[in-house]
Amino acid sequence: MKYFYFPAKSMIIFAVVFLLSNGSYAMASDENLAVRNILTAYHNALTSGNMDEVEKFVVKDDSFAMVEGKHTNWGWKDYRDNHLTPELKDLAKVAFRLDFKTVKISGDMAYSSFIFNLSPKGDPSKNYGSGRATAILVKTNNGWMIQHLHTSCIN
Repeated sequence: MKYFYFPAKSMIIFAVVFLLSNGSYAMASDENLAVRNILTAYHNALTSGNMDEVEKFVVKDDSFAMVEGKHTNWGWKDYRDNHLTPELKDLAKVAFRLDFKTVKISGDMAYSSFIFNLSPKGDPSKNYGSGRATAILVKTNNGWMIQHLHTSCIN
C-alpha cells in the first residue's frame, strides 16, 4: 500500500489559504446580509408613510435613478417629488415581502435582484401583486445606499 506524502510546509500553506478563504467568505456573507437588510429596511420605510425614513436608505442626489415599468425618474428629487410622495399614503397600507434571488458585491458597488410581494398590512395571506426588481447600491461613509432601482410588476 502506497501512502500519499503531504509535507508539513504544504499543510501550513493549505491551512492559511483555507482560513483566509473562510474569513473572506464570512466577510462577503456579512456584506450580502447588509445589502439585504438595507433593501428590506427601505421597503419597510416605504410603508411607514414617512419620507424622512425612506431617505435614510438612498443616495439623495442626481445620480439616483428609478425605472418602474415604462416610467423613469432621474435624480432623487424627481423621484421623491413627482412619483413617491403621491404614493406614500397608499404605500402606508401595504406590507412588502422580499424574496432575494441574488446579491453580488464588487468593491464599493453591489447589486441585488429580488421578487417583491405586496399584501395588506396585517394580512399576508392576501396578495395585492408582485414584481421583479433589481437594485444597485453604493457603499458610502454611512454604509450601503440605494442608487438605482428597476422594478416591473408580474401580476
